[in-house]
Amino acid sequence: MTVTTKQQIIQEVEAMSESDLTKVLKLLLSFGLTKHKPHITDAKYPLRGLPVEYIDPLEPVAIADWELA
Repeated sequence: MTVTTKQQIIQEVEAMSESDLTKVLKLLLSFGLTKHKPHITDAKYPLRGLPVEYIDPLEPVAIADWELA
């Protein structure tokens, strides 16, 4: 069994191309092995992760509240 040190991993990552690093990041994200979130998704869904509060969610809705498009 080969023991890999942190320094060896850093050297391997530094030697990788930009496209290979992108592929590795996508793989890690698909397995949920990183907490990195791309900035693109943050801008696309700015309210994601914020708390939601439902005030009386079972209250009936008046017919006048519905809009027809």
